[in-house]
Amino acid sequence: MVSALLIFLSAPQPLPADLMALQRALQDHGFEVRFVHPPVPKAYGLFRASERVLWVSPLSFALGIGRQTLLHEAVHAVQSCPAGVMQPIGWSIQLTPLLQREISGILTTRYHHGNRQLELEAFSLQGQADAVPKLLQALRERCGSDLQN
Repeated sequence: MVSALLIFLSAPQPLPADLMALQRALQDHGFEVRFVHPPVPKAYGLFRASERVLWVSPLSFALGIGRQTLLHEAVHAVQSCPAGVMQPIGWSIQLTPLLQREISGILTTRYHHGNRQLELEAFSLQGQADAVPKLLQALRERCGSDLQN
């Protein structure tokens, strides 16, 4: 019962305007964004290219990492365009040495080595001030330019 209450209290409503625009753009490009617990234990977010679905746990918003989680999974969605197979976008994002070490540690201990470049892009972008404009541009370039505003 307590977990149900926590989920209700932590629902991301309303999302900031830039994240709402990103959510709409993702949906316009055929992705579904679900603000529910991902179907993988202990995950705050998940993207499945085969289903074109992004999950973002409401708990991530209660913990203060909802924005980063949505941005991270949105990167994976863009990485899946145009063929439905995730491939690096090719962004070169400058990080401080401390962030580089933190991300490297996360990737070393929690991710399969074959996903390292994909995860590196997602972790690198999620904290950038210009993440939403970059993602919107990449959606248009990689996933098609047929946004239906």
